[in-house]
Amino acid sequence: MNALATKSFNGQALAASSRRTTASARSALVVRAGRIGPGKDWEHQPLTSNGKPVLLDLHVKTGDTVKVIAGADKGKVGKITKVNRKTGQVVMEGVNVRTRHVKPAGEEEGQIVKAEFPIHHSNVQHFSEAQGVVSRIGHKMEGDKKVRYLKKTGEVLAN
Repeated sequence: MNALATKSFNGQALAASSRRTTASARSALVVRAGRIGPGKDWEHQPLTSNGKPVLLDLHVKTGDTVKVIAGADKGKVGKITKVNRKTGQVVMEGVNVRTRHVKPAGEEEGQIVKAEFPIHHSNVQHFSEAQGVVSRIGHKMEGDKKVRYLKKTGEVLAN
């Protein structure tokens, strides 16, 4: 056995590597894992260069009348009450209603509360109450203002 070989914990001889490494290869940092930090890959939000969450461009705004096109509440029509641009989710009136059991805190009693929970913005489409049809959104100039309109009916939406 030569001077470079040592014994492993199994008692087998370990030979020194015959490959030579260059200084640049040793100094390069190789990251084999995906993202740094705990949690699953899909739980991480993409961040901007200054560490803030990337805000998504959504086709809906608060106050728009939309129809649910996918999911358990498919076919329901309602107004959007809240928009979360970080996660791409929207809260609608009367859609995705769940029951929450709130524990008593201090002097308040515990209670059962029905609340509207968010759904993904891709599961809703704009709805024309006048025509009763769903439509995609377009943008056009009316005078000096850029307005949103329903492509199928031409109906201008309030901004």
